Amino acid sequence: MGDGIGGSVIGILSNNAFELLITHHRKDNQEEYGKTEKIVMSKIDDPDNPQYEKKTREDLEKALKGKFVTCNVQYRDVKTDALVCNVFVQNPPERF
Repeated sequence: MGDGIGGSVIGILSNNAFELLITHHRKDNQEEYGKTEKIVMSKIDDPDNPQYEKKTREDLEKALKGKFVTCNVQYRDVKTDALVCNVFVQNPPERF
């Protein structure tokens, strides 16, 4: 897909999935997105980069709950209707 969305993490669903309240999207997105979406973080298999090690649900909650994140959408999982994304924690935009 290559679309970009952003917003606040409003709930942690598992050790690699969360619910996102979407408040920002790129103007050139190809797909439509709901006000909230389930996000599954994609994995990058890079042994030299330990930031992608497995985490617990509690670890993910400490790292993301209430934070503003941007997501580069890879694809929508047709079985779960979740978006598989690369996720980046950001400073909230002005007037957020």
